[in-house]
Amino acid sequence: MKVLAYGVRGDEQPYLDQWAQQTGDTLVTTSSYLSAATLTQPADGISCFQTVPYAPSVFAQMQRLGIRYLALRNTGTDNVDFEAAVHYGIRVSNVPAYSPAAIAEFALLDMLYLLRQTGAVQAALHANDYAGAGTHIGRELGESTVGVIGTGRIGQALIRILNGFGAKVLAFDPHPPTDPSLVYTPVTFATLLQHSDIVSLHVPGIPANHHLIDAAALAQMKPGALLINTGRPNLLDTPAVLASLAKGRLGGVGIDTYENETSDLLALANRGHFNDPQWQALLALPNVILSPHIAYYTQTAVRNMVEQSLTNLQSFLAGVPCAAEITATDA
Repeated sequence: MKVLAYGVRGDEQPYLDQWAQQTGDTLVTTSSYLSAATLTQPADGISCFQTVPYAPSVFAQMQRLGIRYLALRNTGTDNVDFEAAVHYGIRVSNVPAYSPAAIAEFALLDMLYLLRQTGAVQAALHANDYAGAGTHIGRELGESTVGVIGTGRIGQALIRILNGFGAKVLAFDPHPPTDPSLVYTPVTFATLLQHSDIVSLHVPGIPANHHLIDAAALAQMKPGALLINTGRPNLLDTPAVLASLAKGRLGGVGIDTYENETSDLLALANRGHFNDPQWQALLALPNVILSPHIAYYTQTAVRNMVEQSLTNLQSFLAGVPCAAEITATDA
């Protein structure tokens, strides 16, 4: 098959090359985003990874070129216009679980960083205040109550890690897991907010979850609680989070998926700079840790993302069911 691969990074290229060598498939790769302007040749399918929108014009261009399949190399689909995909007869798949452990471990990393006030310690050291750096007393994860919102593959991976640390785990999910090896207490959303020392988000960015953590939710959280978002960008009401931090109510925040990242990445691509006052305000705080949507980013995850995306295209072309196909109803 002939595949056009968009948004290809240097770390993905070896796995794409290896696939082509093993299968004999033709892979045309580019680091460019997929758009109507960059899509200029026919193919059997497209493999893509980007956080900027897949606009209706993309699907219209795919139809004109006879390309019927778009295989995302990531999980999130909130940037896909499924109405347009259906209209132009394009089938879409994703990679639902490239490495749940990678994201769960990153959430843990943020928790430990904030519990031990590492940002404040580093700020003091950079200010040449060695004595002051030793005054920031930490908290222990094993003595904490952690609220896990969303108990899919990633949420379950995190619960297993937290069980190993001896933390008390509360979990909220309309469809809780039945794995008997997981030690947690299922609770309501409100109960989780009220009793958790740390709240970690692992739910999809569907409209129903937009600003799941807003001013009202933040007001229900314990004073000094920590908030971790390695889920989706739209789960947090960022101005409300900043206001809570300014009041000293939130103890700290870890954000890997930032609310304005799509528009900021477009600005970076178009103007050459990432300029966002909210981002800068967060970045300046010692009790906030930001990362550029890299919680998933491990060698294992990258390999799985590439290989599963191309496997999905094989299934589409062979006319066999693709378990990772996403429809407007699923998104």
